[in-house]
Amino acid sequence: MVFNIISLVMSVMALAASTWGVSQQIRRAGADSDLAMTTEVLLTHIRDPEFQKDQRWVLFELTSQHSPDQGIDLLPDEAKYRAWNVAFVFEAISIMMRFGIVNSEILISLSHHRLMRTWEVLEPYIQAERARRGSVVFPFFEDAYATARRTDPEALHRRLGLKQADGRRR
Repeated sequence: MVFNIISLVMSVMALAASTWGVSQQIRRAGADSDLAMTTEVLLTHIRDPEFQKDQRWVLFELTSQHSPDQGIDLLPDEAKYRAWNVAFVFEAISIMMRFGIVNSEILISLSHHRLMRTWEVLEPYIQAERARRGSVVFPFFEDAYATARRTDPEALHRRLGLKQADGRRR
């Protein structure tokens, strides 16, 4: 009888250890997947020279050259292409963030300022496009903007334990 109890206890301990090991492997696999997907997004989209060129144009030239009254689709072809390119990249990244495909903290911390500035420049064009179509355009990009607005980068950096150049914590 004692032998059966000892065997049962050892079996339960082995099951618990196996369960813990599997959960750790799953957690690590998820973290590896997050990192791989986030890196892919950054290298493929954000660092793409064409995207960067189009984003600079959207941020610094779009509003001085074109009124937002007609939305994006009725802009001249080159302007339309650049605005769509930038908005679609942010929409795609925002979709991946919302569905947990990429790590949103990493992307928000890396692109906080650009994401916010890009939305703020494009918002009047997007709102006009929504009115013209009678439907929502770029809802995920808007959601990522709302998330970025609620995120204090300095608080995020402190929470992550980032240090300043002199070694002090933020």
